[in-house]
Amino acid sequence: MPADFERLIRASGMASCDPKQFGPWATLIETTLERFRRLSDSRSAAHATAAHQIAIGYSDDNDFNAFADTIQGEDIIAIAQNVPISLALLFKRAMLFRGIMPWVGKFDNSHVDPEPITAEDILFALDNRPPHPPGELDELRTKLAHLMTGIALDFVFLHEMGHVWNGHTSLFRNRYGLRLTEIERGKKVPLSPIDRQTLEMDADCYAGRLMATYPTPEKDWLPVNPGWEKEFGEGSTFLIIRNFAIYLAMRCFNDAASLENIENSNYPPVALRQYFVMGTWFVALNKDTGRDQAELIRLALPIIGAGELAFSLLTGNPVDDSGVKLAYSAEGIEYATSLLRNWAKLHPDLDPLKRGGALAPVQF
Repeated sequence: MPADFERLIRASGMASCDPKQFGPWATLIETTLERFRRLSDSRSAAHATAAHQIAIGYSDDNDFNAFADTIQGEDIIAIAQNVPISLALLFKRAMLFRGIMPWVGKFDNSHVDPEPITAEDILFALDNRPPHPPGELDELRTKLAHLMTGIALDFVFLHEMGHVWNGHTSLFRNRYGLRLTEIERGKKVPLSPIDRQTLEMDADCYAGRLMATYPTPEKDWLPVNPGWEKEFGEGSTFLIIRNFAIYLAMRCFNDAASLENIENSNYPPVALRQYFVMGTWFVALNKDTGRDQAELIRLALPIIGAGELAFSLLTGNPVDDSGVKLAYSAEGIEYATSLLRNWAKLHPDLDPLKRGGALAPVQF
């Protein structure tokens, strides 16, 4: 692991972990880390200088999924060791259900769907060690589980890159002398919850914006969903699956779809964060590829439907439509609009040399 990451993570009050300690998971962790570095270095080369590098690695602290920081002008992103393992197990478990992506691969007559587990066990698989799902996936479903794991991990990483590139970490250090994680640990600072929620929205939208049109190799092995391709056009299967992977990973936070007590929260409700990501993604596709905006917005329906069905099967809970109701409600729209208004107020204080692009507006 690079020395700069070791030094900076110690300065952040945490410790790194060695991927090799995880045995069969080491390959996933190491290859993902290499990908994160390539994504980061290409961004630096295009928008800063070739000399600008973000120190990237894994942390042994599982209190957070990931964190970003800027320490004496040097940037760091750390991902918790629990995250890649939990996401890999999530998507493997999901693909063991007959009802999830039913047109992909086949199960024999002896197949039994996994027993439900709690959302807590899904999120913290490394700590809680839920029972391993029985059965084996065929080649197609194995590939799809791996693909969705990579997509979800990219989102986690690019969200943290958003905190760096959009000047959030610089803002906290310059204004308060603090890192993002110290706020979450309860340290009192003159930063309102709506400011914190706004910056989380900004990081989500940064990730969604990049993932919308960044180069993704064609998946010739992936069979298309005929209904999706007919209704939404060629390439829609892959597009929906990419959004589904992020939607399901976020859904496992099992956050209440409510704005109650939002004035004391550091994050927007998960249901609205999912909507911000999709909204930004669709705006970016419209801008970069010319795809019809109304058609893209309709893609939210199969994404949400598949995501909620998967979460229901995984946890044994009824399908819940409260999240989508909140996102499309007058209250949810007003809340999202308030974050956009607040972002405009915060924007002048964000480091102009760090910002990697403007926030795409959420469309309603």
